[in-house]
Amino acid sequence: MTKGQETKQEIVRKAAPLFNQKGYAGTSLSDLMDATGLQKGGIYRHFSGKEELATEAFDYSWQKAVTGRLEGVENLPDSVDRLKKMVDNFIDMRAGLVPGGCPLMNTAIEADDGKHCASQSRQEGPARLDHAAIQNCPGRNP
Repeated sequence: MTKGQETKQEIVRKAAPLFNQKGYAGTSLSDLMDATGLQKGGIYRHFSGKEELATEAFDYSWQKAVTGRLEGVENLPDSVDRLKKMVDNFIDMRAGLVPGGCPLMNTAIEADDGKHCASQSRQEGPARLDHAAIQNCPGRNP
């Protein structure tokens, strides 16, 4: 991985909680600069604009949430036990996976309020969770 790729990942990792807690409209460039320790050019050297950064931040948060919710599920042979494990994971990890709560719910609320948000990744979120759940079910073909 190049230094530029590492920097881009670090920007996304630090921006994700901001977008998840404040939303797209509520996250300012100043917030992003404070969180990353970079100037405007240091951030936007890696992204075409705020929307691209917000989309990648959503993808990062969503992946973190899904991975946590599915942790240990693939090791269980029985579908009922897998479902119970997913519910247990949801209860046990509901506050700790992503600062600010569920990225999909937060984005849906922001979109419902008529605020601008990056759409493609957020529309695909539920399909990604379905796909991940199906992939972790032995004997099932998506």
